[in-house]
Amino acid sequence: MFRLSRTFEGVRLTALHFRLERRPSFHYTEFMNKRPPAKQPQAKIQTVKKQIPVKKIAPDRIEELVKKHLGNIGEAENAFKSVSALLEKHKTKYPELEQYIEHVSASDRSIQILEDIKDPRRAHYIFKILLTGVEPAYQVAHPGEKDHTNVDRAAWISTFEEALAKAIVQIVLSRQAEQASQGVGSPKE
Repeated sequence: MFRLSRTFEGVRLTALHFRLERRPSFHYTEFMNKRPPAKQPQAKIQTVKKQIPVKKIAPDRIEELVKKHLGNIGEAENAFKSVSALLEKHKTKYPELEQYIEHVSASDRSIQILEDIKDPRRAHYIFKILLTGVEPAYQVAHPGEKDHTNVDRAAWISTFEEALAKAIVQIVLSRQAEQASQGVGSPKE
């Protein structure tokens, strides 16, 4: 038997030749002296019943939805505050506007404006913001209509501004008519 030892790329190789066999066989002697690491005892395997996977919504998505709904409610509150402030601003300039305003309720978020104070039917606009659950509903009832119409926020504000402008136009026209009647009835010097 013939033994040949060589180092190849840091690994020691040993070749053994037997007389009966002409091919050399190589063995990794460096690794043969090392013992394999001791195996740790395995934990007992528990059988788990197969559960139906439930689609979980990420907590970030829930937080986004909460912020969205709170934002919508905040926008509704701000819309009512802005039209109320607009109404108060014009009441100072046109005190007669008080006759056109039938009802303002901050708790109900509703405002009623008469279409024409001289009209015996007392037809009026109703502007209301309802909070149904977490969604605000902007509602407008036009004069002569019993049922309200759901509109978006911009249309609700626009319709309120239009009704307020019509009331102010009537006030301005009545002031002009008063001034004209006073000018005609008074003697000129």
